[in-house]
Amino acid sequence: MRNTLVRFGLVAMGLIYMAMGFVSARVAFLGARNREEGVPGALRFLLDRRYGAILLGAVLLGLAGIAVAHAAEAIRTRRSGLARIGLLANAIGYAVLVWTSARLLFHLGRGGASLEHAGITWLLRAAWGATVLEIVGVAVIAGGLWEVYLGLLGPLNFSRKLLHARLARCLAFVARFGLVARGLVLSVLGFFLIRAAEELDPNKVRSIGGALSAFSHTMLGPGFLGVVALGMGAYGVHLWTRALLKRRV
Repeated sequence: MRNTLVRFGLVAMGLIYMAMGFVSARVAFLGARNREEGVPGALRFLLDRRYGAILLGAVLLGLAGIAVAHAAEAIRTRRSGLARIGLLANAIGYAVLVWTSARLLFHLGRGGASLEHAGITWLLRAAWGATVLEIVGVAVIAGGLWEVYLGLLGPLNFSRKLLHARLARCLAFVARFGLVARGLVLSVLGFFLIRAAEELDPNKVRSIGGALSAFSHTMLGPGFLGVVALGMGAYGVHLWTRALLKRRV
């Protein structure tokens, strides 16, 4: 049951990343203008498709399933305390995505700050909050660099027995490209978390959409944003590959 829930969740997340990559690449290469970027923009893009409400509803259920699976594993697992914390953090992250999807699908009010912004604002008001946020920022950067390493040199543990050798090599290339791109995005997110902690300003924190926008303001210009955006779409394919071809997820 747990494996099934996680697989459906990975398929849902893969769809979000593919939509996010498409929307961001369209901005970078075609100059399209979107009021929403990142995950909200991807969810809006899915909702605006034909049968979008059904599609977004399926994504919501997939995200809810993987959130429940990670929360249950965090409670029941005999793994280390650090592993439990990681699983619980994943569950909370997916639960936030469930709420974001539900708010869009059911046209719930959008007044006030986002859950993420409200949480960081509360954290920075505490005496120890800035230190915690800096630690989180460093951890996010470390996770991003780890994904870059996996994309460049790490093993890709999915079964290739049922695949033609050329298709397996193609999927491996796409997966590595996606891992590197997402690793870069995570590293930028961690940088903004540390900056917010140092300046005690929650407005310095950026979402994935904000991190992607930051790439377009580098010396490499919008073209670099386009490449990273394509990589985010490739990461979506990587999640689908894991869901379909990995024995245990």
